[in-house]
Amino acid sequence: MSSIYDALQRARQGGQYTMPLPLPGGSREVAPVAPPMREPGPIAMALTPLLAAVRPLLDGERGAVIQVVAATAGEGASTVAREFALLAATSGHRRTLLVDADLADPYNARMFGCETGPGLVDWLRGDGEAELSLRTVPETELSVVRLVDRHEAIGAQAEGLRDVYDALRDHFDLTVIDCPPVSYGGFPHLLPEAVDGVVLVIEAEATRPAVIAHAKAQIELTGANLLGAVLNRRSNYIPSFLYRLL
Repeated sequence: MSSIYDALQRARQGGQYTMPLPLPGGSREVAPVAPPMREPGPIAMALTPLLAAVRPLLDGERGAVIQVVAATAGEGASTVAREFALLAATSGHRRTLLVDADLADPYNARMFGCETGPGLVDWLRGDGEAELSLRTVPETELSVVRLVDRHEAIGAQAEGLRDVYDALRDHFDLTVIDCPPVSYGGFPHLLPEAVDGVVLVIEAEATRPAVIAHAKAQIELTGANLLGAVLNRRSNYIPSFLYRLL
């Protein structure tokens, strides 16, 4: 882990790392560049219970790393990961890193301008010689980065992720990893057993129970700590004025 920490420190000193990192004594640097500011979207309120469920993981001396994954594509895992990270970084006021680990569709990386350049693993493996494509969000504690270059599979680098996750715990209060769907088959390469918890995203009234059960079983087979599930796109059949009275 020390080599990763040293690489992060060298990049910071060289002005390549755009996230304000904690310095000895508690002072912090100001990020030199940043993309347009983003606020949490409409689903942020619905994710507040998830933040409360994760809070025990954040009360220790080090940060926590969680993964957000769906059973199949199109269930909204990237949206949940992004909005949850924004919620933690704004209302939660925690130094938060959103990592886009979906090579097939790096949606969050595109949204925050991290689509080109080396990802976190590529940059650390290259000793920080290239500029890391990491973005900070103004007036929040959120930063965004890709895990690896979009043209490279993670399989060969999988074991090194343990050290990466461990180093991120020293630099961020919360790291949220936006993972590819379980159905793609590459989820175990992201070492879910090495993170502090996994959140399964389920599209309400769309994902078949058998698919959900299979995804849950696949996650548990890795030895991961399954924190629970987020029911996304849930329809409310009760009129809002009546729902508030319940």
